[in-house]
Amino acid sequence: MTSYAEVRSWNPDAIEGAARSVRGRKEQILGLQDELDLSFGPLFWHGTGADEARRALTGLRDRAEHVVAEAAHVQKALQDAADAVTDLRQRVEEVETVAQANWFTIGPDGSVRDNDPGGAADPTRAATAHALAERVTRLMAIAQEVDSRLSEALSAAEAGKVSDHGATTLADADITSTADGKYHTGPPEKPDITFDEDFVYDSEDSNLGDHADKLQWLAKLRGAQALGLMPDATEMYEHYWDNTGTPKEWDYDKAYREDSGIRKGVDSEVTRAARAAEEIIRSGRTDFSMTGAPSGATPYPQTENWQKAVGGYQIWSHGNVKVEGSKVTMVITVEGEDRYNFNRGDADIATGAADDDNGRFTEIGWARPFDTHGSMTKTITWELGHPPTGLSDGPPPDDGTVRGTDRDRGPTPDNPREPERNRAR
Repeated sequence: MTSYAEVRSWNPDAIEGAARSVRGRKEQILGLQDELDLSFGPLFWHGTGADEARRALTGLRDRAEHVVAEAAHVQKALQDAADAVTDLRQRVEEVETVAQANWFTIGPDGSVRDNDPGGAADPTRAATAHALAERVTRLMAIAQEVDSRLSEALSAAEAGKVSDHGATTLADADITSTADGKYHTGPPEKPDITFDEDFVYDSEDSNLGDHADKLQWLAKLRGAQALGLMPDATEMYEHYWDNTGTPKEWDYDKAYREDSGIRKGVDSEVTRAARAAEEIIRSGRTDFSMTGAPSGATPYPQTENWQKAVGGYQIWSHGNVKVEGSKVTMVITVEGEDRYNFNRGDADIATGAADDDNGRFTEIGWARPFDTHGSMTKTITWELGHPPTGLSDGPPPDDGTVRGTDRDRGPTPDNPREPERNRAR
């Protein structure tokens, strides 16, 4: 267990020096890429010996890539620890300044001692001593967390548990991850997202009531299209009735302009990515690509058009970051991933219509769910140490009625399980 006296002696400069040393050794290994690429021997070398040499070289390259990944992991952990200790030491000094100003001392074990001979007669001093003791307890909890994180990182590297994320070059293996593990350097990695599917496609037989319901829902679709209402929502619903299940794109830039909920979700992701970039920059990287993990976009869309077109979805981002002096430039791409389908037991926010009504069309094979995707790319800049809080400083959308003229008024294609006389028009 770390003692208060030990925390007092922690030296962030020494930890940062260790991070620089690891970085220097890592860069020496990175410089060996050309030697590895040219080390096999004559191209005309064939036979058992050549095969064994290739296997040995492949193993050497793989190990070198893992060593680079481990060094990057340790370097980042040391830099994070140095930053945390700097902040911790400042807090320790603040607590001790308050203690001294009030005639208290804090012992090596973190105990608070009253040095005022007449302090026992003053009831307020007991409260002051208690407050100081609570602050010391919080400091020790932070110190323990810093110590544990660094120990875990060093142990993971020692045990060979640091992934190189499938790198095929030393440079690709030079991966730096954020402390929360949600962002790391490297090319975009599309997340593997599994969406719930409450209604099994083509698992039930239709009845007369289904035909009547279909006419009612398609009449609503055609009416909205005729009036130019909810153009993005009707386009998605039209594709649902296409019954192909093919993926479909939605216009993320348009959604960002028109819906305050979607704008806030995008701005939140940009903020997280920019802060992650700052964290990676502090580890010594100045020109890098980065990619992030998905999360549920919040808040929910506010306009009926985008509630129906997209609804709740997963958001993630990736980008390229470059530091020039104190200026940071990031070309960031924000990606939205969703599954257009219906959830058993849920209901439409605007109308209260049950999802089960439209989910039924999936069950009888007349309409098919599909994956949807939106993407927007922007370039943002900021002064190092002051990451942005979104893409735009302008006023948010007013969430008014979304109208449009780009709509398909043509017939819905035949559904495989419907007779010709029931073709939708």
